Amino acid sequence: MMPSAADFPSIHSSQPVNDIGFLAQLMPNRGRARFLRGVARLFLAIGIIGSISVGASVFSEFHARHSWPVAQGVIVAKDLKDNKDIPGNLTRHTNYWIEYEIRFAVAAAQCRTGTIYGDEREPLPCWGIVRTRSTESPATAYEWLKHHPLNSTVGILHDPNGPNIKIAGEPFWLVYPVRGIFGMSGWVAFFLIFLNITRRRLQFLETLPDNYDASPPPASQPPGPNDLIDMKLS
Repeated sequence: MMPSAADFPSIHSSQPVNDIGFLAQLMPNRGRARFLRGVARLFLAIGIIGSISVGASVFSEFHARHSWPVAQGVIVAKDLKDNKDIPGNLTRHTNYWIEYEIRFAVAAAQCRTGTIYGDEREPLPCWGIVRTRSTESPATAYEWLKHHPLNSTVGILHDPNGPNIKIAGEPFWLVYPVRGIFGMSGWVAFFLIFLNITRRRLQFLETLPDNYDASPPPASQPPGPNDLIDMKLS
């Protein structure tokens, strides 16, 4: 249960306040506490929006892997790709992924990838491309390249209502946005905790006089050689 202002006893201005430490420096008065509370709310909202986007991606992948039909397929070609030479690429980092060319056993009349290899007498007439998720590590991408040897047999998940296909049985870390899941979870958790801290600090400050400020007074410095000295002559 969140504490209310009544949980903090009112402190009169004549009473000394033991208000020291990191929070007193970070939020010395109500104005600063309200400002940081607003910042926490803003970044928490951004994190929630990002989490919804990541969650939609996870749900879409999960739905495909548990509802699309599976057909037998063969990897006929594979290649390591990157975004270095893609027109309009504005990312600062190079991303790598693996692209597989697949033939799989779906009747030519039911092949929705748009490409038929041979004719209806072919055992694997449907042709398509599968791409892994991207990574900034070329070493990781090369490891992915070894995951499925050329001409190996794989299960192919194919969208019954569209051209998308996926390789069945892939590990969790390869098909789901693990980095986004942990990143957004950490973001939301951090700013949720920070928001709670700003609220508690503001509740405490509201028990003090309106003009209370824990900021240390400016240190007095001795006058410099070029400073004017006000001298009163009687």
